[in-house]
Amino acid sequence: MILRLLSIVLGVLALEFPLSSHAANGAPQSRPNVVFILIDDMGWADGECFGSSYYQTPNLNRLASEAVRFTQAYASCAVCSPTRAAIMTGKAPARLHLTDWIPGEGTPKQSRFRVPDWQQHLPLEETTLPEALKSRGYATASIGKWHLGGRGFEPQNQGFDVNVAGGHIGHPASYFWPYGNETASHRVPGLAAQGGKDGEYLSDRLTEEGLKFIEANKDKPFFLFLPHYAVHAPLMGKDELVENYSRKLGAHGQSNHVYAAMIQSVDESVGRIMKKLDELHLADRTVVIFTSDNGGAVHFGKPPATSNAPLRLGKGYAYEGGLRVPLLVKVPGLTRGGTVCDVPVISHDFFPTLLELAGADQKPNRTTLDGISFAPLLRGEDRLPREELFWHYPHYWFGKNVAPYSVARVGDWKLIRFYEDDREELYNLRDDLSEKNDLAPKMLEKRRTLSARLDEWLKQVGAQMPVPR
Repeated sequence: MILRLLSIVLGVLALEFPLSSHAANGAPQSRPNVVFILIDDMGWADGECFGSSYYQTPNLNRLASEAVRFTQAYASCAVCSPTRAAIMTGKAPARLHLTDWIPGEGTPKQSRFRVPDWQQHLPLEETTLPEALKSRGYATASIGKWHLGGRGFEPQNQGFDVNVAGGHIGHPASYFWPYGNETASHRVPGLAAQGGKDGEYLSDRLTEEGLKFIEANKDKPFFLFLPHYAVHAPLMGKDELVENYSRKLGAHGQSNHVYAAMIQSVDESVGRIMKKLDELHLADRTVVIFTSDNGGAVHFGKPPATSNAPLRLGKGYAYEGGLRVPLLVKVPGLTRGGTVCDVPVISHDFFPTLLELAGADQKPNRTTLDGISFAPLLRGEDRLPREELFWHYPHYWFGKNVAPYSVARVGDWKLIRFYEDDREELYNLRDDLSEKNDLAPKMLEKRRTLSARLDEWLKQVGAQMPVPR
């Protein structure tokens, strides 16, 4: 079984991605549509189907009833741009040298290190997911946040036929039309010039643009990448939804009614997309993915924007609250709706998974990918030929609250290395999901084993290390 899975994985990793319209037995190979909904800063528990009793998410609940829900899905990084690059390429951020949000915060004055000379756009030389799917006949669109480079490195330069609202910015100046004044540095590109009206909400507008793309390409295979700017700051929601939540009691640390309104608008977007697929009779041949680019933001807002409990902390941090994300995957004819999968997966797995689902030929590998296809899990299998996951963040974030770190997860064990003070922490996630009990002082041999494996991986991917001052 493992050999067969490895063969599939190797087959989808070819640099030039020669894709065929026929399966090995000569029968026609279907090419499902793909709708990939990526939310910005949405936490692991930010929805009813993910365990929240505060946020109202009926459409996500419906999608979960038709999909596989992953309980141990991880972002490739605890901040946004690296995860987005990993989704586009199937490579770990450390291998790409794209390891922070663009352009990052730089180095605090009182710090032991300075950051390396890292990559601040997705290189055009990388083969991207839309480029691979285009070679198989897909129409492609990115509608929403890009944050992988500005002029010359936008979605239309990276394999997307259509780019709406994607550019260098990481968040909007405003979630209401015209999405910032003409001099705002974070004005959403393009949308104001294309028209709008007072009161128009950004999540609704991006959804509308997505519906137009689906309608225009209903007779061919399409890849719709819908990376919402929500629920990233600034916290701004539609008045009627904010008012609704202001009358509702919070639960389990989730009580920010503006953030809750933003979550509900995201949920409404999911509902509109699913309704359109139903209306056009496309639902039974469309893969739908819903996930986030990093853990929920807990470092701002009064009360805090959200809570990732029982996970520790949130966005930016090396702990589970910063790395675990919600994930729903629906593949008609393959997934059994309403199932739950506890096998760890990570953002750079989407690339080989989607290529396998699109029927990629099994050709020898000519390049290196860090992700593997998790299609076996979608078929109901309970394991992958992988026991290890790694992260590397040689940067500072949120002032000096987050300093350079690397992480290794091997089985249930997780090692965190903090470079600023030469410290390592060790946790058993099966017994201690909240990472309260640091076992590093007691389990020296386990710590040494994971630490050595982390060193090997950092060398293997050519990771850039923090630079001593």
